[in-house]
Amino acid sequence: MDDYTKLTPEDLTQKTFRWDLVRGLFRGVLVSGTQTFALFIAIRYFHAELFSKSLIGSAPYIGMIFSLILFHYAATTELKKSVCASLPVIICGFLLVLSTASDSIWPYTLFVVSALILLNAIDPFLTSMYNDNYPTNRRGVLYSKVVVAMVLTSALSGYFGSSLMDEDPEFYRWVLLIMGLAGFGCAFALWHFPSHQIEVHNHTNPFTHLKVVLEDRSFGYVLLTWFIMGFASLWVLPLRVDYLTSSIYGIEGSAVLVATLVTIIPELMKAFSAPLLAQLFDRLNFIHLRMIINIVFGCGIAIFFLTRDPFVIAIGSVLIGIAFGGGSVAWGLWVTKYAPPGKVGAYMSVHVFLTGVRGTLGPLIGFWTVRHIGPTAIGMVSLSLMILATLMLIPEIKHGRGKTIPVSQVPVPPR
Repeated sequence: MDDYTKLTPEDLTQKTFRWDLVRGLFRGVLVSGTQTFALFIAIRYFHAELFSKSLIGSAPYIGMIFSLILFHYAATTELKKSVCASLPVIICGFLLVLSTASDSIWPYTLFVVSALILLNAIDPFLTSMYNDNYPTNRRGVLYSKVVVAMVLTSALSGYFGSSLMDEDPEFYRWVLLIMGLAGFGCAFALWHFPSHQIEVHNHTNPFTHLKVVLEDRSFGYVLLTWFIMGFASLWVLPLRVDYLTSSIYGIEGSAVLVATLVTIIPELMKAFSAPLLAQLFDRLNFIHLRMIINIVFGCGIAIFFLTRDPFVIAIGSVLIGIAFGGGSVAWGLWVTKYAPPGKVGAYMSVHVFLTGVRGTLGPLIGFWTVRHIGPTAIGMVSLSLMILATLMLIPEIKHGRGKTIPVSQVPVPPR
């Protein structure tokens, strides 16, 4: 790989974007597996009980909790950020390949949960490389182009994988194998990102990074509102598969129906909305953008669980997908607007860790709660929490206004 210091800023941008595009194509296959197939296979083929379903639904977020620990100890290795990001994903690929040999729910759960934990533990390294290699006024636009490639691949793989599983029940093993190979491809792309060594710190405890929540009060307050909003979404997102698949709720959808409503429609809408919302991220007061996303997300979740009518559920999926488009850009890049120089990785590790906490607890609480109050009520509770989180952001608007770039100073990115 080229020496990082020998690359011009434009070289860094272009090389990072090219390899991130490759990563996004492979990551899209893994997204369809994470959002739909991992849980669908557990329910339909292994008849997973409540704990296994909750554990698989929580696995990506357990990985986010683990990211804080991984980031801390990776900083002591003096390895490049690209290496720190790629190695866990290589192991993820191996674990997904091994899962194809599972003949019961617990080996399957062990392999899949471990793979998803590692896959989702690398976000602090990735965001730190974006901060290093992308110019501030184009960061959102460049990131959104990769998001579009990712979601289109996710939608296509979701459609073909579900169609083949409907025709041949044993095809799920091939789905898991393809996911494993996609993990190898994703790791290969990450390895080639231009990067330098991870930021060195003198902390002896990986949880010391959490003190930035108290030291940077504006950052901490936004994280609090994000925690409420995030819990309102993450405790019901895995329930979508269970709601459409399980006999308890009376829908018992096919693999194609489940993939369409949970992956294909949201991913296509995400591809449509991400470029527009990415431009708003680069230009607009960030807090205004976050408030808009919250309301759209809350309405989508409420509508999804309102009925058993697939058409109405599809409307909810459309709104969820639009919110995903803006949410993916905001979630992945917002700390670059708050973190001081050299602290982006540390700030992101805290953000990812707290996302992991709510994402781990969310499905466990969600699967339990829906049994007691029903899917419609849980959708309404989520909408109410989204509204609360949005109202709490109002005092923060004045700070968001100071962390944006005036439109007149933002050059138009090349087509």
